[in-house]
Formats: sequence, structure tokens, C-alpha cells
Amino acid sequence: MLNIIIKMKKGQIETMGLVIIVILLVLIAIFSLSFLIKPEQENEDILKLKANSLRSSILKITLCEDVNVKDEIENCLDGYYQCINCDELKTEIIKMIEGSLENEKYDFIVDGFMERKNCGSKVTAVSQELRNGNVEVAICRG
Repeated sequence: MLNIIIKMKKGQIETMGLVIIVILLVLIAIFSLSFLIKPEQENEDILKLKANSLRSSILKITLCEDVNVKDEIENCLDGYYQCINCDELKTEIIKMIEGSLENEKYDFIVDGFMERKNCGSKVTAVSQELRNGNVEVAICRG
């Protein structure tokens, strides 16, 4: 009788050992999946940060005296210019962006002024409001 109880306890201990091993394997799998999924989110956050920084930097570049790109875009939307004409401004903005991004595709959109679209799948920066429009910069996902 005592022998049967000892065998039952041995079987229960082995079963508990298997349950613990299965639980450990499940925890390891969950932990591993969190690392596999996370880099994609970090990459998207980096692209958003990059797009926001690019938009902010481009708009703050001084063209002449106290006139920056943002001011000149607003002037063009109002129908006049102070430093360079509106077509030249569009060309200069494209050169600035392409010089900064090094072969990355992007969208640069200013309502009513210019629209440069190269992306299908994009990460969009927060739009910046102008007097009479919005500026949006998007960088394409790899």
C-alpha cells in the first residue's frame, strides 16, 4: 500500500515538472515575440521623428534677410514673393529635402502651393498650419 502511494506521488511530481516546463516555454515564447515585434514600432517612431524634424528645419531656413521658407510659402499662397519667385522656391525646397534624406522617398505637400508625392506607404509628420494652408511632410516606409 505504501509502495502505491509513493508511486502516485512520483507520478504527480513528474506531472508537475512537465507543467512547469510548459509554462516556462510559453513565457519564453511571449518574451521572444515582444522583441520580434518591437523593432518595427521603433522604426516607425524614428521615421515620424525624422519627418517632423525635416519639416521644422525646412520651414526655418532663412532665404534672405529676415524671410524664411515658411514666410515665403505664405507669401506665395498670398500671390507675391519677397526673396525668390515661387517656382524657384519649389525647386529649392525639393533640393533641400533630397539633400537631407539621402535617397529616401518622401511626400511634401503644401495646400494650394505644391505637392510632391513619391510614397504609397508613408509615415506622416504632424502638419504645421500656415496663415492660409498646411505643410505636411511624409517619409516612406522602407
